Amino acid sequence: MVPEFDVIPIIIGILFLVFPALLLGKLCSHFKISEVIGFVFAGIILGPTALGGLIPIFGKPIVELNDVMLALWQISGIIILFSAGLHFTFHDLIKAGPKAAIIGVFGVITPLVIGYFAVVWMGFDWTVAVLIGATLSATSIAVSVSILEEIGKERTEEGNVLVNAAVLDDVLGLAILSAAITLVASKTIPTIESVVITTITDIGLWFLILLGAVYLLPKIVQVVSKTHPSTLEARGIRHGVALGSAFGLAAISSSVGLNPIVGAFAAGMGLAGSKLAIQVKEFVGRLKVIVAPLFFAIIGAHVDITQISSINWVLFAVILGAAVFSKVFGCGIPATILLKSKQKGFRIGYGMISRGEVSFIIAGIGLSFEMFSEEVYSTIIFAILATIFIAPILLRKSFNSD
Repeated sequence: MVPEFDVIPIIIGILFLVFPALLLGKLCSHFKISEVIGFVFAGIILGPTALGGLIPIFGKPIVELNDVMLALWQISGIIILFSAGLHFTFHDLIKAGPKAAIIGVFGVITPLVIGYFAVVWMGFDWTVAVLIGATLSATSIAVSVSILEEIGKERTEEGNVLVNAAVLDDVLGLAILSAAITLVASKTIPTIESVVITTITDIGLWFLILLGAVYLLPKIVQVVSKTHPSTLEARGIRHGVALGSAFGLAAISSSVGLNPIVGAFAAGMGLAGSKLAIQVKEFVGRLKVIVAPLFFAIIGAHVDITQISSINWVLFAVILGAAVFSKVFGCGIPATILLKSKQKGFRIGYGMISRGEVSFIIAGIGLSFEMFSEEVYSTIIFAILATIFIAPILLRKSFNSD
């Protein structure tokens, strides 16, 4: 017998988050501020540790980060990255590939090294320093692509390189995550050989998924859409199969140890060069009206504002400084050399500043294994949050200066 499950409180909680997030996003957009900032801020003030935890409904807080809400968060991220992939063909990746690879590698290594030495300099144990460096390593690709789409710059040269570098950055970040788990489990630094093998394996797996998407998905969607006589229903079938491909490749990515959103991005790239791309873009664009504010509002809802009094503000300044400096210069300088443009290069650096999902996971691992105190953990979380606010401001300002 299927257990009874009341979905109404979840729906109300989603509406409680999404509608104010939409309004705040539009308000920010009116004042030439990124909508992402409005979405995240709405999540902070309406999250379970703020208003969402104070307003009861059916005997529970109106907003809870339960399994259903977190599943919807992941689903939203998959749709956002699928939409992003639809703007970039495989040819775009090949064109940006070597540059994006170099920038992505520097974008992971530089924050890891700078974060480590900055925290050791403050007197913390080396294990804490390594984990904090790891939290700073991976860019939030969802934030980066959302900002570029919002200002209509995803098809620029720097936009193409930025997105592909951020994808590689995310894949490399998972290798760092694997190394972090080894560190907390044994309190020994993993060997360079094991890290290299994990990195090469992860990149190879993602590339195989991408090749499958590029060469198989357009054919599959086209064949399926021809099996129905009605034009309207055929279009619906195309949309359904296209979206299903995003979730299918996300599941495959997850099953081989990758982030599901990079599989969704591969699905988008697979369809980007097909005849169906325009139809699917329009369809997914409508879905993003809801899923984008939900995704970023839930990121904000992860932040426990009751812990703000326990922040170590000196450590916060050091971590945030390392987070911003390491991406701006760690990615910006190689990008400037490769693109032969200081302006384009540093735009990529600005776009790589934001941290997100992988950083939250690594910080959570540090707390659960008692390698971080509550003070250090809260400080890291608020520093990660600050990067999500800083990146859109700098990137938008950089493009507006043209």
